Amino acid sequence: MKSLFRGLNRNVFALGATSFFTDFASEMVFPLMPTLLKEIAGDEKKAKAALGLVEGTADSLAALLRIVSGWLSDRVGKRKPLVFWGYALSAAVRPLYWAATAVGHVLAIRVADRIGKGTRLAARDALIADSCQPEVRGAAFGLQNGMDNLGAAIGPLVATALIVGGLSLRGVFLWTAVPGALVLLTIAFFVRDVPRKDGPPAKLNLSLAPFTGRFRWFVATVFVFTLANSTDAFLVMRMTEVGIPLKWVPIVWAGFSALRALVALPGGALSDRFPRPWVVLAGWLIYAATYAGFAFTSTVLPFLGLLAAYSTFSALATSNLRAIVSDQVPAHLRGTAFGIFYFAIGIAALPASVAFGAVNARWGAPAAFLMDAAIALVACLMLLGVPRAVPAKV
Repeated sequence: MKSLFRGLNRNVFALGATSFFTDFASEMVFPLMPTLLKEIAGDEKKAKAALGLVEGTADSLAALLRIVSGWLSDRVGKRKPLVFWGYALSAAVRPLYWAATAVGHVLAIRVADRIGKGTRLAARDALIADSCQPEVRGAAFGLQNGMDNLGAAIGPLVATALIVGGLSLRGVFLWTAVPGALVLLTIAFFVRDVPRKDGPPAKLNLSLAPFTGRFRWFVATVFVFTLANSTDAFLVMRMTEVGIPLKWVPIVWAGFSALRALVALPGGALSDRFPRPWVVLAGWLIYAATYAGFAFTSTVLPFLGLLAAYSTFSALATSNLRAIVSDQVPAHLRGTAFGIFYFAIGIAALPASVAFGAVNARWGAPAAFLMDAAIALVACLMLLGVPRAVPAKV
């Protein structure tokens, strides 16, 4: 186990802790979001459509900001300020769900939250890559992903305890301010910028022209897969449809997140030993298989088994996609490259979630899950055209 942490420094661990506290806050309320929308919309079908609209629109509206913030971190040579203020915005608006009385309110809060994420995301990942050597990048992103999911596991448990203790569903949202404050303290006192040795880009360039054809194909592949990767909120909604009582949903989601946390670091480190595209391909194939399974599963135990298998998808794919970005671009373009990477993901999020919500409302969950499984298989075929890159140095 100690070997998995070798080569990881204070920045990597501090940014991992930051992800832990952020997802602690986010996942306190994420399993409760469908219930909040049902309460506001007053109709389950309307809630499904609203869920897809809220999640997809929030990610897509913040997508362009990811390129700008990534480029800006390259331009000024400082990534920490963008990381800090991005997390600060999300921490500030998340408790406001307490007062939401319309779908528009939820959408506005979610968009502000995602703007914060768009501000910090590219700069944070570029800083992680800056802080470690190429041979441990998979482990570094795996650690961050694992801490992220550990927070996601604990958050719902705390939410459940608060509700069992008599707190209202809306009252839970207010308590997200506590881990939000811990996020900002961690960044302020433990995260340091890594000095740059090269000059910044001359101008903002929103095209892929400065990058290789290999990187462009990689971004296109990620875009196609994201069209299949609709929000996990639909999995939360599916839990009650297969017979899991609402009171147990946060517990089940916490267990799912705990499994993802457990396998995240080994999954990331795996790509430090084997070609990263192969490891990602394994994760995407698991995604396609489990989504096809969700389409045909209508009882609790098979659903839980598929959910456990699905947890390995994130460990094999999410962390290692970011390691691939780090490998394929030079250090002085790293923030911009992560911005383009997250832009592709964000711009595909709207059609992904809206389409899933519309198909789910019109033809039911099986059709929606099968649609995503089919698109994921197309992305798997495209991924075969992404060769292994020689890692770019820090």
